[in-house]
Amino acid sequence: MIKQQTNMAAIYKRLSRDDGGDAESNSIVTQGQMLRRYAKEQGFTVYDEYTDDGISGTTFDRPDFKRMVRDIEDGKIGIVLCKDLSRLGRNNALVAYYTEIFFPDNDVRFICTSEGIDTFKGDNEIMPFKSVINEYYARDISRKVRSAYHTKALNGDFTAAFAPYGYLKDPVNKHRLIIDEETASIVKKIFQMASEGLTPFKIAKQLSNDKILTPRAYLSHRFGKYQNCFPAKYPEDWSNSTIMAILQNRAYLGHMVGNKTTTKSFKNRKQVPIPEAEWIEIQNTHPQLVDEYLFDTAQKVVRVKKRENSTGVPNIFAGLLKCSDCGASLGYVKGKTEGHQGAYNCNVYRKKNLRYCTAHYITHKALYHLVFEDIKRNARIAKQYEGELSEYAKKVASGNDNGKFKRLLKELDKLKQRDSELDTIIKKLFEQNALGVISDERFISMSAEYEVEQKKSAERIAELQAQLEKRDSEGNNTTKFLNAVRKYSEIDELDAAVLNDLIDSIVVYNAEGRSRKNRKQKVEINYKFIGIMQAEQPKVQSNEEMGAV
Repeated sequence: MIKQQTNMAAIYKRLSRDDGGDAESNSIVTQGQMLRRYAKEQGFTVYDEYTDDGISGTTFDRPDFKRMVRDIEDGKIGIVLCKDLSRLGRNNALVAYYTEIFFPDNDVRFICTSEGIDTFKGDNEIMPFKSVINEYYARDISRKVRSAYHTKALNGDFTAAFAPYGYLKDPVNKHRLIIDEETASIVKKIFQMASEGLTPFKIAKQLSNDKILTPRAYLSHRFGKYQNCFPAKYPEDWSNSTIMAILQNRAYLGHMVGNKTTTKSFKNRKQVPIPEAEWIEIQNTHPQLVDEYLFDTAQKVVRVKKRENSTGVPNIFAGLLKCSDCGASLGYVKGKTEGHQGAYNCNVYRKKNLRYCTAHYITHKALYHLVFEDIKRNARIAKQYEGELSEYAKKVASGNDNGKFKRLLKELDKLKQRDSELDTIIKKLFEQNALGVISDERFISMSAEYEVEQKKSAERIAELQAQLEKRDSEGNNTTKFLNAVRKYSEIDELDAAVLNDLIDSIVVYNAEGRSRKNRKQKVEINYKFIGIMQAEQPKVQSNEEMGAV
């Protein structure tokens, strides 16, 4: 064993949020002053000072504590000075290990100046009890911190150190977000590129080529943070994971999402994810950067792995094709002959066999032609009959029953008027009770009856408003579809941007008929806003046109 330098003292200091209201008295500066003065009074030589600032006492994975341990093992230190036992740690088992095993085995004298603990003197019966109390204190603080963060999540408060890219913390209220005019346009650009079918990898490459600072590099540039990390050294090197994180962040909808992670325990601060069903989302807490339509379109792009087909062109139908029977996606199949653009098969059928599903085979050329013509047809209709379709949208909004619509509105107005009357009645009853005009018993009886009526009225009002909102939504959706499809009446070709703009999914049925002449295949196009439409069947094509595999 290495002989310790018995007079060489290590000063160990630690501070974290575990210390609560004692932070000032326990500050690093205060600890250092007290321990240096004590060492001088006792005639100890200070070998070095070891400081872990901002690290919980429940973990012993601390940089300077580990450095001190190495110096002890090298025989450089014979005394360890702490202000109190909690500075060493708040994990009872590990505190016991170091004070009762590690320090004695290495002939190290351990002293807590403010608590009268000195292992050289032997009167340390109180030390195990203090260690237990310190651990319980840490457990209680951890519980209170979790509770505080949960409350903040319910209030829609922002609690992270830095605002999401595209936002800033409100200088008046740090728990609220405001738009960062310097980066908000970049966020919008990212979502727009995703909606046009660009993968996160290609979006990242484009931003890098445009010499746009990454989120961390921007923080370094604006706030002086992360200056020594990899992103700051390569400030324009965007990664697809960064793009993915932005595209999936619901904060850009104006919503605050909290309670997404927690720690394993108060002793283990490693972050673990919380199931999505338990997340807390509070809507409309800050300005919106992207709308629901653009956000949802981007999610589809994020979820799909884009692969180029046999022609070297990206698969524009990726993520859109669904099997009519099992609901699985249709995967691309490379053509076996030169010039063949390939086809699509049910993934369950391809990976398993006929026991689970059938082929649902359709060539790329046939599918492209069918969808292309259907979009152009709907676009021409939208353009040609704009007036009639707008009127149709209005009728849809009113439920195609103007009389019923008016009755609903009349009932709603009547209920709202009665609700206002009830508020006035209950208020007058309260005043009469306060003046002694009516007794408490009478007040309770009468107000209870009116409150029951008011509750039933509120339920019916909510029901009527939901019905009317549904009708408005149906009409608005029709209008939105017409506005979207109208743009494509003169398009020359299909691409991912067009498809992602208009279509939610394409349902492919299994073909009927064995020969090409009598072969029929049903395809349903699930358009955004209006739902499923059956596409017109393409004409019977030749083997060359169909490109047989």
